[in-house]
Amino acid sequence: MFNSKPNNKNTKESKSNMATQHPQNIETLIGHSTRIKGDMKYSGSMHVDGHIEGSLVAETDTDTLMVSETGRIHGTIKAGNMVINGSIEGDITASGKIEVASQARITGNIYYTNIEMEAGSQVNGQLIYQGKDVVTPIKKENKDGK
Repeated sequence: MFNSKPNNKNTKESKSNMATQHPQNIETLIGHSTRIKGDMKYSGSMHVDGHIEGSLVAETDTDTLMVSETGRIHGTIKAGNMVINGSIEGDITASGKIEVASQARITGNIYYTNIEMEAGSQVNGQLIYQGKDVVTPIKKENKDGK
């Protein structure tokens, strides 16, 4: 009775994203009122509601970083997978999947292999694909054949 979900077709289903598809224990939580100054290294999954000033590096390609609407990071980020919905100032490198949610505000380049961006998100920088099948542009010849 209390735990049942309404079977109404008009009910808007929640969007599928990495955070809901792969529920996992959060090993590291940076709370809303927490401020950290300095470089950090983490493993597993990290959820940031507070502010970090410094680089943030995951130990493996399977580690996940989640930045909520209140989360702010000023520094370079390297992680396997990311869900960004807060503010980032610095370059981001994701070896797995990165989801840029609607409240995300990113100032810096994003180096990615798989990216998903929601409407409303803002990226002020370059999106640079890092996959294996990068195609180099074909050089056009001028009239001299050069």
